[in-house]
Amino acid sequence: MNNIYIPAWHYRAPGIVQRTWGWSPVEEMILLSLDRSPGTINHVSETLKIPRQVVGSTVARLMQFGLVEVRLAPRPVLVTSSIGHDFIRTGRALPERSADREIGISVVYEKVGLSVFRTRDVDTIPVTKLPAKGAIIRFPEGEPPETNYSMMQRVNEFMVGMLRPGEWLRGVQANSSFLEARFLVLDLDEVGSGVFPQGASDQLVEALKATIKTGVLPKTTTPPPERPVSIQTRLSASDIVVGAEQHLQRFEQIVGAAKSNVFVLSTFVASQSDEQGRDRRDRIVRALEDACRRGVRCHLFFGTSLDRSKHAAAMQELYLRLSAVRQTRGFLLVQRDPVESHAKFLVADDGHDGAVVMMGSCNWLHSPFSAVEVSAELREPNAVAEGLDLLREIVSRLSSASRSVEALLFMASELRRQRNMLSTSEEAEAPAATLTILLAADHERLLRVAAHDAQQRFVCCTNKVGANMVPALFDPAEIAGRRLSDVRIYYSRRTGPVKRSHVTKHRERLHGIVDLTGVPEPQLHAKFLAWDADHVVVSSLNWGSQSGLEDNPLDEIGLYLEGPKLATSLLKTFERELE
Repeated sequence: MNNIYIPAWHYRAPGIVQRTWGWSPVEEMILLSLDRSPGTINHVSETLKIPRQVVGSTVARLMQFGLVEVRLAPRPVLVTSSIGHDFIRTGRALPERSADREIGISVVYEKVGLSVFRTRDVDTIPVTKLPAKGAIIRFPEGEPPETNYSMMQRVNEFMVGMLRPGEWLRGVQANSSFLEARFLVLDLDEVGSGVFPQGASDQLVEALKATIKTGVLPKTTTPPPERPVSIQTRLSASDIVVGAEQHLQRFEQIVGAAKSNVFVLSTFVASQSDEQGRDRRDRIVRALEDACRRGVRCHLFFGTSLDRSKHAAAMQELYLRLSAVRQTRGFLLVQRDPVESHAKFLVADDGHDGAVVMMGSCNWLHSPFSAVEVSAELREPNAVAEGLDLLREIVSRLSSASRSVEALLFMASELRRQRNMLSTSEEAEAPAATLTILLAADHERLLRVAAHDAQQRFVCCTNKVGANMVPALFDPAEIAGRRLSDVRIYYSRRTGPVKRSHVTKHRERLHGIVDLTGVPEPQLHAKFLAWDADHVVVSSLNWGSQSGLEDNPLDEIGLYLEGPKLATSLLKTFERELE
């Protein structure tokens, strides 16, 4: 048989499919009738000319969702509850009914045309059973292997349109998944006759046709890198949080409202014996303790691989303190290995079928909360789903974080489904901002573009200035300063070989062009870029001391926000913190 062997990955996992139901006209009629005129099942049946049995079962469903209740005085009648009354008066959609079912997912992903096949539709063999010679395409050297995370992404795309009407894939159960490198086996005689497996990509088809024609084996394909994602969202100036106390308050509010999951990624973790800022940091721990008491799952991560054992020990101390609150088995998911990212996240459900994401400069599990911090808070479903995807990709590096990865996947899927089902009035609402996700290497490119494009002002705040401060920050600022009258750089600390005299020399050189301001107190831990009235980047990157690397895109995360007066408002609040 004339076979060709193509490198592939076999992925198998349980998938959770949810079916949702809306409400029928009969159910809405009965709800409206009881809102206008409370009564009995017989009364509703006679008024609406609907069989009594149908009214009875419908009322039972409405009561199950808290939309209808029994009022006992002055006589027992059925009546719309306050919840049902609110749904009617505000024009909101009634709460959906849903049911989950588990399905088996088994797919093969090949590396030439990047096709995804159902396993039952193709033949594969283990790597150990590959023939000694023949038409064999090898796995690409140096390319990282597929992961549970990357395969989950492909499964989500593959399953679109394959489910029953009203169903959607909530996600896969990563802790029960299986991933194996194999080889896809195709018969070139069948391919030459035009027989391809169902789901073969155009790229695979063309590559195989070329092989038959020329005898030259095709090459594997690397998926194209993802560029910064831009989405339309709703965001106001108050969603950019400035200040230490403000971050503490937001943490307490967000974690206090959570009912199911809280995720915290902090670059560092403070020891429980660390006295610096202990009282303020204790508010963070108490908020997590309260969440544990309520049965909220708390997923805790740290980012740095420097002093790894020190931060792992501090995370273990935090685990012991939180686990003392209640029996936390399954509810306290604490990672003692670093995710190797400088990004900082706070993520939680909002207790009302939504979620909130905060990203910025704050090290939630380490900060003494005495420095000026800046973070952006996202609540609009589309933007939050993007934030969840970022955090999921960061933490998926840890095999022990599979349950956290799964929870983030399910949350993002639910938010996107809700976003797609928004009412027409909500969709017609003009977006207040554009959000672009910046990965590590995107920061420097955008800063240089901003330095050339700014028309009114250019302001950057970095915690540190270091060895690369001139090419990374001072030079672009000088370009802006030769055109504009308001160009500022704020910093608090020096790092590496940089001494006070070095910065003083550049301050004198840039006098009248760039206002280079060192602020020792309060320390500026914030990392942001603001230009003109509407443009803001909130980031984890120290613009004046670090460079984002192409080969580690998730090491730094920034949010580029463009919306009315966002920069103006941020700078006004920031300047108040410095007074």
